[in-house]
Amino acid sequence: MSGFVELTGESLTVDEVVEVARGGARVAVSEEALRRVRRAREVVERVFASGEAVYGLNTGLGSFSRYRIPPEQLGRFSFATMADQTSSYGRPLPTDVVRAMMVTRVNGMAKAGAGVRRELMQLLVEVLNRGLHPVVREVGSVGQSDLSEMSDIGKVLIGIGRAEVGGQLLDGREALARVGLQPIELAPKEALGLISANGLTFGRGSLVLHDVADLADWLQLSAALSLEGFAGNLSVIHPGAARLQPQVGLNTASARLREVLKGSYLWEPGAARNLQDPLSFRCVPRTHGALYDALLYARSTLESELNAANDNPLVLAEEGTIISVGNFDIAAAAMAFDLLRLAIANALKVANERVQKLLWAEFSGLPSALALEQGASNGLKPMGRWSAALAAEARSFANPVSLDYAGQVAEGVEDHASMGPLAVRRTHELVSLAHRVIAHELIIAAQAIDMRRCRPLGRGTALAYETVRELVPMLRDVGSWEPDVEGLVAAVAAGRFGTEAASVAAERQEPSEHSGS
Repeated sequence: MSGFVELTGESLTVDEVVEVARGGARVAVSEEALRRVRRAREVVERVFASGEAVYGLNTGLGSFSRYRIPPEQLGRFSFATMADQTSSYGRPLPTDVVRAMMVTRVNGMAKAGAGVRRELMQLLVEVLNRGLHPVVREVGSVGQSDLSEMSDIGKVLIGIGRAEVGGQLLDGREALARVGLQPIELAPKEALGLISANGLTFGRGSLVLHDVADLADWLQLSAALSLEGFAGNLSVIHPGAARLQPQVGLNTASARLREVLKGSYLWEPGAARNLQDPLSFRCVPRTHGALYDALLYARSTLESELNAANDNPLVLAEEGTIISVGNFDIAAAAMAFDLLRLAIANALKVANERVQKLLWAEFSGLPSALALEQGASNGLKPMGRWSAALAAEARSFANPVSLDYAGQVAEGVEDHASMGPLAVRRTHELVSLAHRVIAHELIIAAQAIDMRRCRPLGRGTALAYETVRELVPMLRDVGSWEPDVEGLVAAVAAGRFGTEAASVAAERQEPSEHSGS
């Protein structure tokens, strides 16, 4: 059964965005928020009646703001504000992203800075709840409001554009009729209130953060399985080590590694082969801790933006005025996603090093390339090459994009941009690449475990190992790997057992605190 999310403009979370976007939760706007919206709209109508020049209310946009719009042309201006935004291109965004965009925009309107009418908000809510999904193209925004993508949603509300309903692609007016709705005629400022918002960045960003949280658990699992395959030294996750380094992420990573390795043979005295392992094993808590810290920062930053008024001009209901601002600038969010990609890429780089060490006889103490037949087969050597290639590609995704804008748009007025949508999209792409890196490490770690014949495995890593073996048998040579590898990549991407395995010890006691050396 679908859930329910009440939008207040004050408390929307990443998890609630995901619940609406992927879980089909219905939404409603709180009565308090609707009263706030009504007061803000009264300010808009009073200022409009006064004839005072207000950007986007009775003036043109961007470099055209020096031109006043005659009252008889305001309807045409509202329509043109929406319809003229045709710069989006590329693939249509997935349905979950479009739903996320809509719910974040309704919540932003509930903050009352947009000054739109209650009727417009209710139409957007009904479009969302009735399963009508505008066709939104992926590319076009530079992150100072996602104008072109948000206009793809707004066009449907006024009866143009394209939308999907029940698997059918229809024009906007027909799509609305199909779900029992009618187009709305926009009042002054409402066109800008719809599109002057960072809905793509906030909506897709929420989904990406949810996926990165799952990814962090997967990285913990693959690293823990590699520790078992390597017969690594668990002194690196001793509680005392983390206790004397009070970073939140480090303590989170260490605690979760202890959870998934609960019951592992590695806790037995003498199980570890080395007094000190290579740094790619020894520094897992620190590397993954940095990822948890970056994720925590990105989530905090984005949830602050989800419940902020990003509008321009901004209605100040309590003061009875409308002011021009730069609240649409989301440089902090863009930089948070840049940081997050650096943390992910660093974790993938270290994962690749673990893969190489497991394939390297001098380090692993196992046959070269984990080959079942020495000399007659290359064993898993090709997977080492693939892993290295993916780690290099991950580095390219990690390059920061928040500094990339060099435009002089709108006759020099729009001379700065956050590049937030690109930062989010690059993070999404990196997550997809990371699923493949993790699948490779899981396969290689499972091969090492079987060749070393080490048991028992941890309660969490055992679940991971069992699922790997359901999809990928022990590998003799390259043979027919691709279907097996692709099946595991798909399982990782779908979260088939990552969350379950990563939390298996939540109800269990802490393992013993010996070093395992």
